[in-house]
Amino acid sequence: MRVADYIAGHLSRIGVRDVFLLSGGGMMHLIDAVSRTEGITYHCNHHEQACAMAAEAYARLTHQLGVCYATSGPGATNILTGLVGAWIDSAPVLYITGQSNVRQSIRGSGIKGLRQFGTFEVDAVPIMQSVTKYAVFLDDPLKARYHLERAIHLALSGRPGPVLLDVPLNVQGAKIDPATLEGYDPAEDDTRLPASPGADVMRSIVERLEKAERPLILAGHGVRVAGAAALFCSVIDALHIPVVTTQLANDLLAYEHPLFVGHPGVKGDRPGGFAIQNADVILTLGCSLHAQTTGYETNLFAPKAFKIQVDLDDAVLQRENVGVQQKVRSSVTGFLTALRCAMPPTWQGTRFAPWRNRCQDWKERYSILKEPHDFSDGPVNYYEFQHILSELLKGDEAIIADAGSAFYIFGQAFRCKGDQRYIASGGLATMGYTVPACIGAACAEPRKMIIGLTGDGSFHMNVPELQTILHGNFNIKLFVLNNSGYSCIRNTQDTYFGGHHVGTEAESGVSFPSFERIAHAYDIPYIRCEERSHLRESIAKALAASGPVLTEIICQYDQAFLPLLTSEKKEDGTLVAKPIHDLFPFLDRDELKKNMM
Repeated sequence: MRVADYIAGHLSRIGVRDVFLLSGGGMMHLIDAVSRTEGITYHCNHHEQACAMAAEAYARLTHQLGVCYATSGPGATNILTGLVGAWIDSAPVLYITGQSNVRQSIRGSGIKGLRQFGTFEVDAVPIMQSVTKYAVFLDDPLKARYHLERAIHLALSGRPGPVLLDVPLNVQGAKIDPATLEGYDPAEDDTRLPASPGADVMRSIVERLEKAERPLILAGHGVRVAGAAALFCSVIDALHIPVVTTQLANDLLAYEHPLFVGHPGVKGDRPGGFAIQNADVILTLGCSLHAQTTGYETNLFAPKAFKIQVDLDDAVLQRENVGVQQKVRSSVTGFLTALRCAMPPTWQGTRFAPWRNRCQDWKERYSILKEPHDFSDGPVNYYEFQHILSELLKGDEAIIADAGSAFYIFGQAFRCKGDQRYIASGGLATMGYTVPACIGAACAEPRKMIIGLTGDGSFHMNVPELQTILHGNFNIKLFVLNNSGYSCIRNTQDTYFGGHHVGTEAESGVSFPSFERIAHAYDIPYIRCEERSHLRESIAKALAASGPVLTEIICQYDQAFLPLLTSEKKEDGTLVAKPIHDLFPFLDRDELKKNMM
């Protein structure tokens, strides 16, 4: 068989069922082989970036290997943004690229500094090495099994992430005897998860939690990455300790869960901020303590709390900016299992009832919908859209969001419930992510309704993927939130440059087409909502339709993010940084003090 046949066959044997690709001459053997392999369905996108993003969303939703094939040269470089997203958001994706024949390649020539040798050639490996767990130029057919097995093992082990196999044309088509191929021994790489924390470590943590008056759990995306969502819920129910989550962990707990409080951060909410800043012990699970969560002045983050950070990634634990007092290198699964075992039979979670009640009081009194949003008639307020959408969904959907308002306001206003899953371009907030990610999600979970949230600017970056949606007749409900351009950048220009706009709407250089005509061109049913009074009806109509639907929501031009962490400008013009509980619009100072314990 050919090397290409071996690769596709191996993927099928380990359970890969879907591959995302855009055909190209530089990978002709690879795609021929995958099309002939029983058990694998290939899905054709219209841009390699979309292939890369679809594979990444597929991996995150299934916790299995995502696979993307791309051709050489521009095909390989086009996958880069999606690959970086997989790197930052810990998605296990195998990217396989075609390449020029070994003897007609830069690497095969041995000439240092050579820019190009083969037809349309780009040396992909050095471009991808810094954002992959493994990237290799497969120049020896007899090494196909070794490199394939190693790449897959590394993608799925430890902190998951993307890997790259760059396969020259002559290697793709080379005939091999699989029985003679060298295999890979995982012992070559130290990918074993760190041992679960020892008894002494767990005893000290349990004792500290027991003695706390106001303990809090801060849960991040790493809980989902570890496949530990169910275990997490079981443990927190036993602990009876309030929980705040990062935006990417929005789907860990239903909004109505009695232990859920909110989301702290720069564009978080007041309940989450109050809980963090008043806690005396914070147990952080699978959260990198990024500035979007802690605020930009990290010395102001949780100053009263003894902070315990649990993370698998040693590099994350090496950061010193937040003042963590106890760092535990462990998988989330290993730590939660050890924590449950270390809890004494006499654990008194009821002791935290006054603290839980205070957290739930914040959650009720400072609900996002009680902020001074403009809910007047006319164009739709984004916060109200998110609220009504969350009300109307049943609770078993997958929801995808990409950048700008679609990303930030979802994290603030959407109330997750049931078995809903939330997938977003978290580390990059990549414009154009939603549509291809919806395709990946629909392939991963064909029985689920997929909800796609995107802005008019982001949507326009991957419009051709509407044809992929139509071709697959995927049950994708796209909501394009039209705020006349790039509202996040416009808000920034209003704040810092006195309202001088550049490239944010038609008047400043960037315009957009009729999305109704685009939908009709792709034979996608179209719904338009221009008025707040029609919002609930329009959303309900879209959700009730069978197959794909594009719904355009005309939103307020000057939509504000409320609440928001910002600096306070003093009379002398100086800016004073604020902690994450003191969000704009600023509360009366006496009211703020009453919320601090």
